[in-house]
Amino acid sequence: MSSITVVNNAQNSEVVRVAIYKKPTVIPTLDTIAWRIVNPPPNGGQTLVNVPDNFAVYANYPTPGIDDPTDPTAGNRTAILPFGETTARFLVSSSNTQDRQATAASITQVFTGLVLNEVRIENNFSTGVWTHLTKDGDDIYAPQVLWPGAVRMEDIRASLYLAVVSQFVFKGSRLVDEEIQLSETEILEGQIATVTGSMWKGYTITVT
Repeated sequence: MSSITVVNNAQNSEVVRVAIYKKPTVIPTLDTIAWRIVNPPPNGGQTLVNVPDNFAVYANYPTPGIDDPTDPTAGNRTAILPFGETTARFLVSSSNTQDRQATAASITQVFTGLVLNEVRIENNFSTGVWTHLTKDGDDIYAPQVLWPGAVRMEDIRASLYLAVVSQFVFKGSRLVDEEIQLSETEILEGQIATVTGSMWKGYTITVT
């Protein structure tokens, strides 16, 4: 398992919050969300963040008339499938429940129709589903609805990024470009990121 280290060298013993995230590259207009939020102690304090190699996918969908369809975590959920390849294809399909009284969604990994360096999720279920691409149990890309017949594509080779964020940003929160663009910094696994500056002069992240 790889890791990155975040050091807080901000002025005036300030407490800073740093978001760790990936940016969607295949469809860059999709939201960017915080995968992790860390707040290393002031005056040179540091936080070590483990970055597992594997990802996982799953889908969930609301029960009509019961669950909020806009909630990406509500309702019924498929199995969670871990994977470690940068090229992978997953199908969301229909399957019968154990009592054969209803139809549920299931997700499987297939090894045909692959597109190099692309993770694809295809919805062959009868209704729309929320698709999730996670790392270490948390969404690393924003959940996305796939209507029947739709396809989601991601390039998981993309780098991790860091940015200083406000106290109101939490794990899973959508990141606003206007807030993160000044301190946004690419980081590779194994590197150390040091935050300097202040809330009055702005923040800089230096990677070594």
